[in-house]
Amino acid sequence: MNTLLQLCGGYFDMMENRCGNGGEIPKNEMTCFRKATEAFLKSGKKADAFVVYFCFSEIFKLFGSGYENTQKLLETLSDHEYHSGELLSKHRDHYSHSVYVFALGLAMYAHDGKLRSAFDNFYKVTGGEAAEKFLRLWGTVSLFHDVGYPFQLAHEQLKVYAGELWEGGEKPYVSFGNMDGFLKLDDATGKRIRESLKADRTFSSVNELLSYGLQKREGYDFDYVCGKLKTRVERQPKFMDHGYFSAVILAKSLFENDGLVLDAERLDVLTAILLHNSLNKYEIENAHPIELNEHPLAYLLILCDELQNWDRLAYGKASKCDPIAWDVELTVSDDYISARYIFESYSVDDYSDGFLKKRPNKSFNDIQDGDFVKAIKSFIKSDLRLDASAAERTKKKKSYLYASEDNFINLCDFAKAIHASYIKHCLDYNIDHLNCSFAELPLEYKVSNIEQAKSYSYKLELINCFYSSKNLDYPVVDDFNDCRLGNRGARNVEFLAREEHLRWVREKLNLGWRYGTDYKTAEERNCKKIHKSIVPYEALSESEKSKDVLMIRNIIPLLKKFNSGIKIYNYRSGRKEDLVIAGTGHRYFTEDTDPATRNLIKEKIKAILKKYAEEYRVIVRTCYANGADILIAECADELNLTTKAVLPMEYEQHIRDVIGDRQTHGNPMTENEVLHLRHLLALAVVCKVVPDPVYTYYESGKYLIEKCDRLIAVWDGKELPLHDRDNNPINRGGTYHCIDIARKRGLKDNETIHFIDCFR
Repeated sequence: MNTLLQLCGGYFDMMENRCGNGGEIPKNEMTCFRKATEAFLKSGKKADAFVVYFCFSEIFKLFGSGYENTQKLLETLSDHEYHSGELLSKHRDHYSHSVYVFALGLAMYAHDGKLRSAFDNFYKVTGGEAAEKFLRLWGTVSLFHDVGYPFQLAHEQLKVYAGELWEGGEKPYVSFGNMDGFLKLDDATGKRIRESLKADRTFSSVNELLSYGLQKREGYDFDYVCGKLKTRVERQPKFMDHGYFSAVILAKSLFENDGLVLDAERLDVLTAILLHNSLNKYEIENAHPIELNEHPLAYLLILCDELQNWDRLAYGKASKCDPIAWDVELTVSDDYISARYIFESYSVDDYSDGFLKKRPNKSFNDIQDGDFVKAIKSFIKSDLRLDASAAERTKKKKSYLYASEDNFINLCDFAKAIHASYIKHCLDYNIDHLNCSFAELPLEYKVSNIEQAKSYSYKLELINCFYSSKNLDYPVVDDFNDCRLGNRGARNVEFLAREEHLRWVREKLNLGWRYGTDYKTAEERNCKKIHKSIVPYEALSESEKSKDVLMIRNIIPLLKKFNSGIKIYNYRSGRKEDLVIAGTGHRYFTEDTDPATRNLIKEKIKAILKKYAEEYRVIVRTCYANGADILIAECADELNLTTKAVLPMEYEQHIRDVIGDRQTHGNPMTENEVLHLRHLLALAVVCKVVPDPVYTYYESGKYLIEKCDRLIAVWDGKELPLHDRDNNPINRGGTYHCIDIARKRGLKDNETIHFIDCFR
């Protein structure tokens, strides 16, 4: 079985050749989109889901422009769920859920050849063009299929309120007035739709348009469906269908774009959303299950919407009583899906009769008993073999979460302020100018600013701060250099600038950039994806450092200028403690020469680092010599831990020394290995030089150990002599010497000194 992250990779691999080879989506934009989707599938965070929505909206410009025109739809949904969901009995997140549904569809298109073939044949497209069309249509359907949920929330709130006040008898319910005016299409829009669809009728309302779409795809009677849609909002005492309102809202948003042609494909998007929730399942008399070949988008949305039954935040009271799965493992192939849902426990605590007892988790039981699959198969018709099972596995709880308010309005305002802060005279510009400046950026740079905004919750935590748009009873920060902040005081600006440079380096490497100086213009640099600043912060020119410093200094005044309401607050006490782990070991050992054994060593190192990272902000220091030092630095980087380099000589000289050392030992470094070393050093937030003219690594090794709380040593277990017969020092700066210094400092074997066995 695979993770959804692995399966989605198959779709993005399909798009690799399409981008830049006749496709409409530039390769850089698709890379941004892929990275955003992968980041969300790794974290499940709403802030990461936001970047997926942002990229899709910027690439396809559904409503004539980018994210700004979809912002209200998506943020309203999220805000209403957050503030209203807990008032209901049953309610779960729909914002992140929609991104999971989107990813599921990509995975199925990539790995189910029959589904892919059905979609391609239905829309008469092939190859890369088909994959790109699928992305546009499926992305619109899946990401926007729940935007009408606030209408259902209003209905559910009154129902729950009345039910709590009066247990029996007739109760009031919500109906929506002025729907005829809300749904009306003006003559020009109706005529434009008729011409684009080549229809034999005119359209005076959204309901008529939706009914026409269902008549064409499902064969349902036009007048019957029109009547059914009308009654669904006027006389519904028990249920209000958000699927209907999602289709209506999306349709009205599309019609606001005068240049849009509502063709059959876009109508399929609307009717797929209309059908996904309850209309076809429970409301239409003699309705038939949706078939793949008659309406691929509706079929896939119903299937993915039902399958996405994990990692959904529960808001409603009853929803919290039966937790759903926290993860899923999948197998997808031609006409076959196997899903294993991972639960924390198959039972839950029950206090209903005043005593604590255990009862089966209903969500777990529905999957195990087959009711889950049975329900899905009643909604769609196909030869699909669908297996679902449930398993128990303890979820590692998140600890030390950040207090900053990562809602999406804040992230956008933060991103705009960050972009503006790089402009030298930004504080003199008006807000319209700064908004336009951000809007004109390529997608890669917009996303970069958003990622930078997301990183602020982490950065601020390091100086005991957080941000929020609420008025809170915490000290407000007006200057990052306030000596009361954190334990760095007046050095906070430089500290945050270093952290930002490190984030930027990680981002560039993740997007396929590399260190290089062979360019004359920014255009040539961007084309080659090389950058001279992918180096340690210390190796930056003063002008490059000043850009990051300027950005940090400008953030607070720019947030005020944008009138965003966001304030930086100071905690009254610190948060996660720092723990410095030194890494040392042999430069040459047997396991390092074989990829399999090298990975085994790395897994042991990572296990130690992960354990400490649960409770501490781990900082890993090594001297970046050949062998163990580089290996430990790699592990820290792959876990996104902070690294600091302690070099025995200046940066460029050290790189030459490492290259020469490998040459001397008969194993010359390749060009890629040298580049890898440069990138590792660029990922170090501090690159300190502690020279020693005699023993090379003696002073740097001693500094390393003296500053650490724990030590990881890749060691063969041999205790070498540290003095010769004449009591002269020997073997200084080596692995055993570092271990000896650590022991004398009071670090204990197998407690605060962790040994990784190796052979030489």
